[in-house]
Amino acid sequence: MTDQGWVRPEFLTTSEWVAEHVADDNVVVVDCDLLPAYQRLHIPGAVAARSRYWKGDGNDTDLFGIDGDKFAEHLGKMGIGNDDTIVAYDGSGGVFAARFWWTLDRYGHTNAMLLDGGLDQWVADGRPLSRENYRPKPKSYRAGAQDNHWTCGIADVAGAAEDPNVILWDVRSDGEWTGANKRGTKRGGRIPGAVHLEWLKLLNEPVRTLRPPTEIRAELEGLGVTPEKRVTTY
Repeated sequence: MTDQGWVRPEFLTTSEWVAEHVADDNVVVVDCDLLPAYQRLHIPGAVAARSRYWKGDGNDTDLFGIDGDKFAEHLGKMGIGNDDTIVAYDGSGGVFAARFWWTLDRYGHTNAMLLDGGLDQWVADGRPLSRENYRPKPKSYRAGAQDNHWTCGIADVAGAAEDPNVILWDVRSDGEWTGANKRGTKRGGRIPGAVHLEWLKLLNEPVRTLRPPTEIRAELEGLGVTPEKRVTTY
């Protein structure tokens, strides 16, 4: 993909690249939507993700996500090996594909990309779709050590609003930000001192590709989200 001004353009790819490489032995395209959506229509040759959020069970060793051994087991059953290039996509604006990409990165699998625009872009480009429930040949996968460098807990957030070098960025919906939508919790609202920009507002419509990086940077700078600051999203 051309960089278009992205700092890390290697994290994104296009439907053209996927169409050319989906049949490569060392490329695995992963559909990260729910299984029923995958079964209805997906990119030919794509495998279904075995999870949507890749969350752990909340025990002391697994606070931020799925256990490494479980993750490796899932990836192996998806036909993914350590040397494979992984392309993640969904039909949900990229939210679930990004979660999968983030989990891969936490366990050291850096050779992974997101399909910009996901299934929306694939369809908009007039590319074929499939209903075949593709069952890949299992592979052996070994997860690296869990890297929690990009995660934070409550202790990391306490006092952050008073630190000029820290930004708390609330990426939820407007209703969640105001507290009107409690999403089943006892209390609605936001972390005091946080700034707000819903993640969907960084996408084009109706094909939900990322907006140009210059536009995104301008939006974020207006909120005080700048490269020299530590940014925590939630």
